[in-house]
Amino acid sequence: MCGSVSSLFVDRIRAKPELKPVEIIHEFKDYYGIDISYYHAWFGKELAKLDVHGDQSKSFNELVCYVDAIKETNPRSLCVLECEAGINRFRWFFVLFRGCIAGFQYCIPLLFIDATFLKSKYKGQLLCASGKNGNQGLYPLAFVVADSETEENWTWFLQHLTAILLPMGRVVTFFSYRSQGYGKLLKHLAARCAYAVTEDEFKVAMDELVILGSSKVKTFISYLSRDHYANTFFKGMSYGVVSNNSLAELFNN
Repeated sequence: MCGSVSSLFVDRIRAKPELKPVEIIHEFKDYYGIDISYYHAWFGKELAKLDVHGDQSKSFNELVCYVDAIKETNPRSLCVLECEAGINRFRWFFVLFRGCIAGFQYCIPLLFIDATFLKSKYKGQLLCASGKNGNQGLYPLAFVVADSETEENWTWFLQHLTAILLPMGRVVTFFSYRSQGYGKLLKHLAARCAYAVTEDEFKVAMDELVILGSSKVKTFISYLSRDHYANTFFKGMSYGVVSNNSLAELFNN
């Protein structure tokens, strides 16, 4: 039965990988008039995914060949695979294609830093640096696959990214979205601080935020340099961009 589900739904899984077993059960009933169990739907989906995407457990071993293929077919790309010393356990996989490097030189020097969860069997996160193309759309520049979104992983990613950006001789402005999950009012006050036009307007908003916020909020603010989050004090060029929220949502989707 599982094999039948797999063969019948392989094209559906290819088109919609996030198809749920419950949906498969309903579609089986609607199209074929057959009732199948949740187990058969789930296992049939797993077999179909194996047919479409291959064995995920073996894909890590194929990364070495993939790195070689990128370097051979796309010269001057930067592709780095690192494993833990001694045990050869996967750690990081960084990719920056030469074509993306060339194209970015014609984009506004802005980079939006974001991460999203990977939904494969082994989870992990995809860290990415994206710019804006001429149509104000997402322009992926570089990405890294890592186990989680940590300071160490971000540092490793940005160090490799910097090795490409510095020779360009351009001053690049980075945008990142930092959220601590506080309430709507606190987020609203924090946004007022960030988007304040004058120093006086910033001071009023910051005073309200500090008064309303708990000690945790005060500590969080104390670790941040104002020129990193407040437009009033930002020393670089933002090119009229004040947030990366829209691109972040596009990237996550």
